[in-house]
Amino acid sequence: MQPTSSIAAPIILTLALVSSSLCLAGRPLAVDDANVNEVGAGHVEAWYARQPGGVNVWTVAPAYGLTEGMEIAASWARDASNQVNTTALQAKFRLTPSQKDGCNVGAAIGASRPNDGSGNTPYINGLLSCNMDAGSLHLNLGANRPPDGPTLNTWGLAFEREFGAMTAHVEYFGQEQASPTFQLGLRTELVKNVQIDGTVGHASGDALFSLGLKFQF
Repeated sequence: MQPTSSIAAPIILTLALVSSSLCLAGRPLAVDDANVNEVGAGHVEAWYARQPGGVNVWTVAPAYGLTEGMEIAASWARDASNQVNTTALQAKFRLTPSQKDGCNVGAAIGASRPNDGSGNTPYINGLLSCNMDAGSLHLNLGANRPPDGPTLNTWGLAFEREFGAMTAHVEYFGQEQASPTFQLGLRTELVKNVQIDGTVGHASGDALFSLGLKFQF
C-alpha cells in the first residue's frame, strides 16, 4: 500500500498550477483562486519544495487560456527523495464573472499520475474568490480518488494582500487521512513578467519551504 504522504504529494502539487489576471491567487499559494488566464495568455511556474518527511520535489507547471473562461494546465513533478515522477493535467473554468469588489466562482477537474505504476488519481475542486479593499480571500472544497483507495475530501482557505511591490499570503489546507498544512508566502516581480516567490510552513511536525519563479506570456 502506498504511504499517505506519497498519495498526498501529487494532489497538493496540482492545487497550485494556475494563476489569475484579476484575482491575486497563484504561485506561491497552494490554495487556488476562481479565475483563469485571458484567452491567448499563459504562464510557466517552476519551483522547489521541501515537503513533509523531508521529501524534496522539483516542479514545472505551464498554463494557458484556451477559450473564454477556460484554462488548461499541466505539471511535471520530480520527487528526488523517492525517485518518482508525477505528471498532471487539469482544466479550469471560471463560472461567474470576476469582480474587483465581490466574489466569483470557478471549478477545476484533472488527474495526476506517478510513474511508479500506481495509476491515476482524478480530482475535482470547487473554487470561490472574494476581493475586497483589505485583500483577497480564497476557498477550495474538493475531492480526489487515489488508485485502489477511497474518495478523499480536500479543502483550503487562503488570504492575501498587497504591500507595495510585495504580495503576502497566509493559507491553511489539507485532505482526509493527512495532516493539514499551515503556510505563509511572499511574492514580488523581479523584472517585467517574471515573478520570484517563496513560502514557509508546517505540517506533520515538519518545517516546510519552497522557492519558485513564474514567467508570464
